[in-house]
Amino acid sequence: MLRHQPEHARGFYGVLMRKFWVFLTAAALLFSAAGLAEEEEDLAIDEIVEDVILDEDGAEIPAETPGTFAVEAEVFTPSHGSEHPFREAEEGTYWALPMDITDEKAVWEMLTAPITVVDIGKKSGEKVQAYLYREPDEKSLKVGVVTCESQGVRVIRNIDNGWSEIECYSSSFHDTKVEAWNMLVSGYIQTKYLKQVTPNQNLGIVVDKLNQRLYVFQEGKLLSTLLCSTGLVQWNGSKYQPYNETRSGEFLLMSRVGTLISDRLYCDMAIRFNAGDMMHEVPHVNNADGTPNYGTTEPKLGTKCSHGCIRVQKNKTPEGINMAWIWNAVRKESKVKFVIWEDWQGRQIPTPDAETPLFYNPDKGSYYHRGSFCYSAKSVTFTPFTYGELEDEPFRKLKMCPYCAPEMREAEIEERNAAYAEGTDHDELLTSLRQAYYEYLQKN
Repeated sequence: MLRHQPEHARGFYGVLMRKFWVFLTAAALLFSAAGLAEEEEDLAIDEIVEDVILDEDGAEIPAETPGTFAVEAEVFTPSHGSEHPFREAEEGTYWALPMDITDEKAVWEMLTAPITVVDIGKKSGEKVQAYLYREPDEKSLKVGVVTCESQGVRVIRNIDNGWSEIECYSSSFHDTKVEAWNMLVSGYIQTKYLKQVTPNQNLGIVVDKLNQRLYVFQEGKLLSTLLCSTGLVQWNGSKYQPYNETRSGEFLLMSRVGTLISDRLYCDMAIRFNAGDMMHEVPHVNNADGTPNYGTTEPKLGTKCSHGCIRVQKNKTPEGINMAWIWNAVRKESKVKFVIWEDWQGRQIPTPDAETPLFYNPDKGSYYHRGSFCYSAKSVTFTPFTYGELEDEPFRKLKMCPYCAPEMREAEIEERNAAYAEGTDHDELLTSLRQAYYEYLQKN
C-alpha cells in the first residue's frame, strides 16, 4: 500500500531506509515463494513459465494487463510509482494525465472530468477525515487518511464484499494517527462511502509544486499564471513539522473561510480545499498604523515557504487575475476543481526557448516582464527583447516581475532541476521524517 518510497536517501536515515526496504523486499519474496510452494506445488513447469519479451538491449519488457495502458518511464503523472496499472477508462484523469501545463486541451478536460470523493454522511464533511485500511476490514491496520467531500481518490477496484481499493495522497495532519506525510498510498474503504461529483465546467485551477506556479483555467483556456508558495517542512522551536508539506491531489474548492491569523500573519480570502489546507492571499503583518506589510512574505512567492496552505499573489497579472479575483470567482462558481501536482524526484522544469519574447522598461526599469503590459507600470510602453538575451547587458540586472510572473532565469531553472535530478533528494529532511511511517508499517 506504500507508494511514496524515496528513490534516494542519504545519511543515517538513508541507511535505515535502504536496509528496511531490502528486508521488506526479501520478506515479500520469501512469503510469495512459500505460498507458491504450498498452493501450487502440483503445477507442471509449463503451466507456470511465462513468455518473456526482451527489447533490443536484452531488457525484459513487462506485459500489459488487458484493458490497461502504460505511461512512458520519463513521463510523470500524479500516480507516479504506483503499482496499479492505469485502466483504459482512467486515461485523461488527474491520476493518469502527464503533468504538462502546455497541453491546454488535456488539462482542461481533466479539470472538468468527474471526481470521486469520500462521503461518510457527517455534517461539515470538508473537515472530517476517514481512514484507508490495509485490508477490507476496519480492524486492520490504518495506512492512510482521506478528507471527506473535497479530496478526490483514484478507485483501483470494487470488491463484491462491499469494499473498494483506492489510491490517494494521504492527508495526514499534525493531529492524525497515520503519519504518512503527503505519501501516495493505497488502501481499502467501504464502497458505500464513495461518491462521484461533476465539478464546475467553467473554472479550474492547477498548482504545480515543482515551479511554484498557480494556473487559472476558464472556459477551456489557460487564463493566467500566478506566483504561489506551498508548504515547507520547518522547525517550530521544539520539533520539525513534516505536516507542513502541502498535500498533493485532486480537490474541490469548498467554503470561503475569510481571514486567518497565524503567527501574527494575516491571511486574507482563505478558501478551504483539504481540511486544514487552504488557498489564500500572500500573508501580511500589520504596521503600527494598521496598514498591511508584505515585506517578509511577498518576496518568497515562487518558493516553498508556507505552513501547508497555498499562498497566492495579491498583485494583478496582465490578465487582471490575483487572489482577490479567485475569491470573487468562487463566490459565483461552486465545486471548482483544484488540483496540486506533486514535485516528484526526477521531474524537470523545461528551459524556455531562446526566442521567447520578454519586455522591459529601458528608462530605469528594474523588472523583466512576460508581456507588453503589466500592472506594475500601467502607463509604460515596454521595449521587447528575448529570453536568450536575458543574461546580456543591460538585461542581466533585471529582476523577475512579481506581477506578471515571467519565466525564471536559466540559472535558477538549472539550480532547481539539479535539486530534483534523478539520483538526488530535493528534501532529505522530509525523507528522514517519513521513516517513522515505514517503521509503523513494519511493526504491524
